Amino acid sequence: MKLEQPAIFEDRTERPHPAPVHLAYRPDIDGLRAVAVLAVVLFHAFPTWLRGGFIGVDVFFVISGFLISSILLRELRQDAFSFAGFYARRVRRIFPALVVVLAACLAFGWLALFPDEYAQLGKHVVGGAGFAANFFYWAQIGYFDTAAETKPLLHLWSLGIEEQFYILWPVVLLLAWKRRMNLLLVAAALGVVSFLVNVVGVIHHPSATFYSPASRAWEMLLGAGLACVHARAAAGLPLLPARGAARRLPRLSPDQLAWTGVVLLGAGLASITRDHRFPGWPALLPAVGALLIIAAGPRAWFNRMVLSNRLMVWVGLISYPLYLWHWPLLAFAQIIESGTPAPTIRAGVVALAFMLAWLTWRVVELPLRAAREKTVIAVLCGLMLACAATGGYLWFRQGLPEREVVQDNLANQQALVVFEDKAKAAACKARYGFESMYDYCIMSDPARDPTVVLLGDSHAYHLVYGLMKYYDGLGDNLLKLGTRYPYWGIEPGDDPYQQATQPLLEKALAMDSVKTVLISTHARFSAAPGGKVVIEAARETFRRFLGAGKHVIFISDVPTIGFDPRACIKRAGVASSATRFPCSITREEWDTQIAQHKEVLAGLAQEFPQVEWFDASEALCDERECHAMIDGRLMYRDNNHLSLDGDYLVSRHFARRPPFSPAP
Repeated sequence: MKLEQPAIFEDRTERPHPAPVHLAYRPDIDGLRAVAVLAVVLFHAFPTWLRGGFIGVDVFFVISGFLISSILLRELRQDAFSFAGFYARRVRRIFPALVVVLAACLAFGWLALFPDEYAQLGKHVVGGAGFAANFFYWAQIGYFDTAAETKPLLHLWSLGIEEQFYILWPVVLLLAWKRRMNLLLVAAALGVVSFLVNVVGVIHHPSATFYSPASRAWEMLLGAGLACVHARAAAGLPLLPARGAARRLPRLSPDQLAWTGVVLLGAGLASITRDHRFPGWPALLPAVGALLIIAAGPRAWFNRMVLSNRLMVWVGLISYPLYLWHWPLLAFAQIIESGTPAPTIRAGVVALAFMLAWLTWRVVELPLRAAREKTVIAVLCGLMLACAATGGYLWFRQGLPEREVVQDNLANQQALVVFEDKAKAAACKARYGFESMYDYCIMSDPARDPTVVLLGDSHAYHLVYGLMKYYDGLGDNLLKLGTRYPYWGIEPGDDPYQQATQPLLEKALAMDSVKTVLISTHARFSAAPGGKVVIEAARETFRRFLGAGKHVIFISDVPTIGFDPRACIKRAGVASSATRFPCSITREEWDTQIAQHKEVLAGLAQEFPQVEWFDASEALCDERECHAMIDGRLMYRDNNHLSLDGDYLVSRHFARRPPFSPAP
């Protein structure tokens, strides 16, 4: 029996090394690019209009896998492949527009961003220029988190995934080719493994799975598989052995393939939302839809009449610079407006993105792509390294706070940054042998035994320096132990912070030197069924500390202000930037927030007259308003945590609280 040739081509005789032949241009693929980029831009600018628009990125992945793999396969067939040539083409394609956008972001950031924002931008420029943005973001932020809207280079995660894929895929193809393996089966096997990583990972590690090349490679491998199918067909090789069930497989016409792809892609755009675990199984809709549309070929009616329309092709041609420009412009608008910009502003931003995209394509991309001098590659690589070096410098120099444009409000800008005495925190962890990141402590004097313990989460930490100063003045030594809910009896589940909480509570209880226990947390009491568990846990915690002879002080939380306090600071470098006034919320809004909490507290106060109750919000609120800025200084560093100035303000009110006489 004659075995089928395992490779994608039969003829491998020696031949000269001709220059690679370009693929036949397909305007319908540029039209499909237009669909993808328009979906993404519309989702980012007007998310309620097209809730699934973010899946346009998945369409890009499939297109990229098909086109680049087609070029690689043709070069292998011609014995004309070289890594130097491949990566030189990638540099010509990717670097020109990206360098322009990164440089523009750095220049605008100099004028518009506060030091912490500029430092963060510098860090993300390093990630973008190094094609590692996806790794930078998966440990920091989910793609659909609200904070993502102020990350001007968040969208470069997809570019990072593509370039990481193309570091490995040409190597795999070349090795498989030399070993005379069936390249279609290689792509299919790797694609199946990647898809399994995707569907399993999205359940347990959704953010990492969204950004990981391992869980996204299958989409590019779909396109690569189609390129292998076309290559086998061009070489006259069958896709499958022509026997048995394979003979009965239905053959779809180009129009049937195209319309099936349109339905799948349309279903994805209409049904997938940010609430889905994505990519996961839902990503099959855009990926397979794009695959079928490409497979239909340029003669299918939809591809010929819709995708090959001149307007669609034009948008497709500028799709890469449009993708690069649109998100930084929207993110900067969000930053400058201190919130979601008005629809007219977002529409204007999108129009500006189209104009800049066309200029970038016409003035930068086309000339550099046509230039054949090797020095062009060197210059582009040098410019990209310069962007990365500039970003790293900004990151290292903490956003250049000495810039003239930020001097007027420097104190309030510094209030936005979390303050930590790292030396004291490290000494405290060393004293108590804490090695896990979930066991956190900081101590006023790590060399002495503590006399006061502050228990709680980040809403205890944002009071620690003011309370340290107060208790230092009394000759006491304050120890802060970081917890989740600072109560006994809360089921920790798989929350490592809650798992670490009970041992910390036990440690505080067992310290004979500790006479006073302060409890502060973001968690407000609620009479709802789930809230009753927390109330009972708080009761048990009060009983244990009181039973051990500790003086217990419960600190009620400060208001959640519902806006970013940086909205209250004027951006001197941007005359049109919005500034919030008044920098406050109404007292009525705050009272509504804590109505149930106050009812529960009243009951606990009657039940535990030995406990002292301190309301931190009274330092910030008067009869009419609760202020985020007092005497020209910011009291908050975000919408619910105090700045260092706010910390000291609350501690001064704590020092002036009336004397407490516990019941006998």
